[in-house]
Amino acid sequence: MPATLSITHYTSHEPLGLVSDEEYQRYKDKLLEAFQDEWPDAVVSIEDDEEPNTEVTGVSGQAEKDVRDRIEDIVTEVIDSGDWRDAEDDPYEEEEELDEEEEEDKF
Repeated sequence: MPATLSITHYTSHEPLGLVSDEEYQRYKDKLLEAFQDEWPDAVVSIEDDEEPNTEVTGVSGQAEKDVRDRIEDIVTEVIDSGDWRDAEDDPYEEEEELDEEEEEDKF
């Protein structure tokens, strides 16, 4: 009977900067979804902790290193995507819209 891959990723607000509780929960949900997409047969959980770290069981040696490396990549991808963040108003975007409206008013 083959061992079941089990991944428990501990995360915190720290790598995200200032985020709301809702944003943090969406971030954790995105991580869980990405891990489950990558390893659909694995037992995966995302837990809170003061220091981000990961526990991997069911594999060892190079396979464990590969899983850990991929986890690190996924975490970076999810953080960089920013699609878990609340939409922020971009002050430069508003300024550009005002400039366009002023141009239209001239005609």
